[in-house]
Parts: sequence; C-alpha cells; structure tokens
Amino acid sequence: MTDCILLSHVFINKDEQHKIDAVNFTVQHWRRHNPNAYIILVGHGEIPNKSKEYVDCFIWKQKIEKKDINVGHPYCVNLGLDHAIEKGFTKILKARADGINLLDDVCTFSNNHLKDKKILITQQTSIDRMEMGDLFMYGDIKFLKKCWNINTWYPTKTGLTSLAKNFINICKEDTWKSALINNASFIDIFNLKWIDFRANWTELKDMQEQMLQNKLLDFEKYLWGSKEQWHVWDKDGNLIHTHPNMGKITTEKDWHL
Repeated sequence: MTDCILLSHVFINKDEQHKIDAVNFTVQHWRRHNPNAYIILVGHGEIPNKSKEYVDCFIWKQKIEKKDINVGHPYCVNLGLDHAIEKGFTKILKARADGINLLDDVCTFSNNHLKDKKILITQQTSIDRMEMGDLFMYGDIKFLKKCWNINTWYPTKTGLTSLAKNFINICKEDTWKSALINNASFIDIFNLKWIDFRANWTELKDMQEQMLQNKLLDFEKYLWGSKEQWHVWDKDGNLIHTHPNMGKITTEKDWHL
C-alpha cells in the first residue's frame, strides 16, 4: 500500500446530523474509488461513527479545537500528517472530509499532475498575492509537513496566508510567483471534480447513488465555491464568474502563461 489520503477540516457540533451524514458518505465514496489507499480521517466534535468502517485510521477529538476553525485546521492536519509519516508514506493527498472528487484513484490522478514538483494545489491559491489554498493538495509528505508547521502558523486570520508564508520560507525563492512556478503544480477545481457537501448536502443527499458511480449530472453546479459564487464554471471547465470580494481567481491558464 503506497497511497495515503488524509481527510480533515471538519468539526461537528451537537445537533448537526447533516454534517455527520455528509462525513459518513464522504469516506464511503473515498473508499469505494480508492480501495487500495490508506485513508486517515481526522476531525473534532460529535463522532461520525459509521465512518470508522471505511478508514484505516480514525483520529477524532470530542472536544472542538476552536483555535483550528477558519484558519486551516492546522492542529488536526498535523495529527494526520504525523501518523502518515510514522506509517512510512512518502506522498500524501489531503482533502476535506465533507467533499468528494468524482474520480477513480485520486492519488494516481494527482501524481500524474504533480509531475516533477513538490506539491499539487488548486483554487484558492493566487499567483498574484501570497495566498495558498489549504483544502486540497497532494505531494511529498515531508514537504507538506514543513508547509503545515504549526509553530509558525499563528497569529493568523486565514490558513491561506499561513500556508503561503511557510511555503515561501521553505522554497527560498526571490518572489512569490517564482516560488509557485518552480515548486508547485496547479489544477483547477473543475478538473478535480471536487464536490462540496458543506454548501450542497441538502440537495445532494438524495443523489448518493449517482455520486457513488461518479455520474453526478451537472456536477459543475456543486463544485467547491460555486454555491457561494466564489468561482463558477461552465460545462466545459471555463471560469465564467467570480465573486468581487475574492479578487482575481488564478486558474490553470494563468499558471502556464
């Protein structure tokens, strides 16, 4: 077993059954389409017990780590990274535990897009300002561990800037853009087919069979960030709308200019 998947970024308060249902389905889907991967689930709050059936390692803190919320969940992510390193994995895929990718064998898919770089990232990484998307990534596990150095994470208002700061300090490049281009590969959310349950579970919970078969109709409507109008894609993968408060959204086309 060489592939490792870390699912995190979820906390569940009391009376949030919808979150429990979403997490349980998330790990079921990850297991079905990544049958040979070692899956680690890390979270905090109310326990999604059914998830234990589908993962190889279940790390769940009943006390909600408030310091983790809205800043990238560095404590929980590091718990998962440390476990994966102890198990001897050299690469890891990190994603949210309340979302899926409508793809088979996501680690192989990601590794093909990683090419000769250290990390594969997606929106909301910006090539123009020092922000790095902290929700989905794949790459060298020791490099990711340095990027998630919790000792240099705080103070912060968002994980995007903490991750970016750690990243550029490791890369030791003259500019943010050169650090990205020389060390990271980039893929659009559309091509990851990253479905977000955080904003769409109420609608999608009745389409579970479609999703288990990776045949969700009009999947672009449910991509991460689409519901909020942060970044909206058409059926061909073109970015057709962005929220004015988000600034310029970096895409694959920008990366290869």
